[in-house]
Amino acid sequence: MAETRLTILRNGRFWTADPARPFATAMAMEHGRVTAVDGQALSLVSQRDTNAPAVIDLHGRFVCPAFLDAHLHVTLGAATLAQCDLSGCASRDEFEARIAQHAATLDATDPNAWLIAFGWNESDWRGEAPDLSWLQAAGDRPAVAWRMDQHACVVNRAALALLDITPIAGGEIEVSRGIFREQAAWKRVIPAIPEPSIAAKRANLAKACAYLHSLGLAGGGSMEYLRDIRDVYLPLLERLTFRVKATVLDRDWPLDTPPTLPAEARAGHPFFEIIGMKSFADGTLGSRTAWMLEPYSDAPYTDGLAMEHTLRGELAAWMRAVQKLGLSPSVHAIGDRAARTLLDACDACADHPAPRLEHMQTLAREDVPRLAGRFASMQPLHKADDARQAIARLGHARIERFFAFRALLAHGARLAFGSDWPIVSPDPLLGIKAAVTGLDLDGRPFATEHSISVDAALAAYTRVPAEMLGFPGGVLREGRAADLVILDRSPFEIDWTREMPKVVATMVDGREVHATSSML
Repeated sequence: MAETRLTILRNGRFWTADPARPFATAMAMEHGRVTAVDGQALSLVSQRDTNAPAVIDLHGRFVCPAFLDAHLHVTLGAATLAQCDLSGCASRDEFEARIAQHAATLDATDPNAWLIAFGWNESDWRGEAPDLSWLQAAGDRPAVAWRMDQHACVVNRAALALLDITPIAGGEIEVSRGIFREQAAWKRVIPAIPEPSIAAKRANLAKACAYLHSLGLAGGGSMEYLRDIRDVYLPLLERLTFRVKATVLDRDWPLDTPPTLPAEARAGHPFFEIIGMKSFADGTLGSRTAWMLEPYSDAPYTDGLAMEHTLRGELAAWMRAVQKLGLSPSVHAIGDRAARTLLDACDACADHPAPRLEHMQTLAREDVPRLAGRFASMQPLHKADDARQAIARLGHARIERFFAFRALLAHGARLAFGSDWPIVSPDPLLGIKAAVTGLDLDGRPFATEHSISVDAALAAYTRVPAEMLGFPGGVLREGRAADLVILDRSPFEIDWTREMPKVVATMVDGREVHATSSML
């Protein structure tokens, strides 16, 4: 799909993400690659006697490498486009009204189809988590509503009657309230929900790619199950416009018998490739299942939950097994105890393929320097969201090491930013705002001592995830993929507490995949 003709972008303000040449005013691209930057690019206009290049006058707009999301769930996010969105509900009344409105849209001839909702957060109404009574508007139809972090859900009585409610290691079930957390949600609830058709998944994927391009994104590190890789992605390889470096979510395999991965997904296709496998060391702060060194300040009876390979004491062995496959082990760790356990496992593993430390939201002070040279895959919007409950959950003393972006950079960590979509918005500009300003989702400053520069935030959404995941873009330099985003103004010249740039166009392989008005 690469654009083959020579195209010159001129009269712009370029931030290249290349430390050797960070700024420019022009760029040339051909055959989907950057061929020249700055003055050399402009000279190409006069050198071509035939097949005159296309010349685009940017009129002073800002250009940088297209954004890359270091950690998201494209198929899961795509599915939510057809589900009931509960994000931002400010009250029980609003929650129930959205459930009722969505229930009215479902096919009455198929009463066994579940009502699926997502995105609720008790911080939005500053109260308790919902219980099964909040889902009464679904009637006799099975219904599930996922917390925004996807680590807890609430179901109604119709769904509860279909579920196995026996205790499970690494999970919690409150039958009387219809609440399932962690492994209970994943191993009891998810298998009971009917799968969308493959055709529906493929249609949703196309919609998701268009949506992500509208936010300036060219690609992302997506967490995906093997069934979706085989059924959804691989048949659409030649139609993909969003670059995906996939991490396999399937985790129930013996360490000496790893799953067989599709050969075509390991062949380095420019738009899809399996590069890693995933494990969860713990849960989330919002669900009080992140594994902490000390108990929760507002729930001293618990310090969270260890999960999966960590719970079984085999995290390092699992990581080594993944590395033997030539893949990167990716491990979810949110609590400081989970982070320390993960760092200990990294010390017992090889450096290549590089492990990815996902989230790393809370760290013990002495563990911060241990991330030097390591990839910390973090989500600034998680800080903006969790900030609203962090003091209650952690107490004041632990906030100094909560999303410690600045300290991690100072100690040489390699920050790669993402969204965890659909957990929060995949909009990189919202992530940059959170990282630069320290504002929470209610617009209040929180732990601003951890805020970083615009330059560092841009690098965390471009160059560093490209290095971590192996994307061909991420830097506007000769020979790199012509993946770029055009903004209406410079992110270096605005007050991020008051305004944000807007995406004018997104290009992948030198082709326009999104534009508010055509640039070509």
